[in-house]
Amino acid sequence: MANILLVDDESKVAAGNAAALEAVGHSVTVVSTAAEAALIANGEAPDLVVLEGMLQGAYSGFELAKSLAWDFPTLPLIMLTRADEHLSVQERAEQDRDGGWLPVQRYLEKPVATDVLVYEVDHLLPGPH
Repeated sequence: MANILLVDDESKVAAGNAAALEAVGHSVTVVSTAAEAALIANGEAPDLVVLEGMLQGAYSGFELAKSLAWDFPTLPLIMLTRADEHLSVQERAEQDRDGGWLPVQRYLEKPVATDVLVYEVDHLLPGPH
């Protein structure tokens, strides 16, 4: 199975998501900051990254997604976030989730059921599903 990097500063959410992914055979590394995630990504080369957009009370997960997409253009990225709760109506209207604004393959608003996360991970990984 795949090596998944899970970046989330909500420990209960991260633990539940990690357990669900491990239950289907994935290896999961959990970190809580963008800096930790960048170190892991550059060292271990995960097969897929699941990340929170709002890390440490700011938008550092968004910047992390852009950085990972630039450094690893074929690396699948899934963003799980509550960012829309913090964005203004204007900011939400200007989002281009299918283009250059946010280079992720899936953008899912929290809370995300673990079975949905497992499904999305499995369908973004190369190989049979």
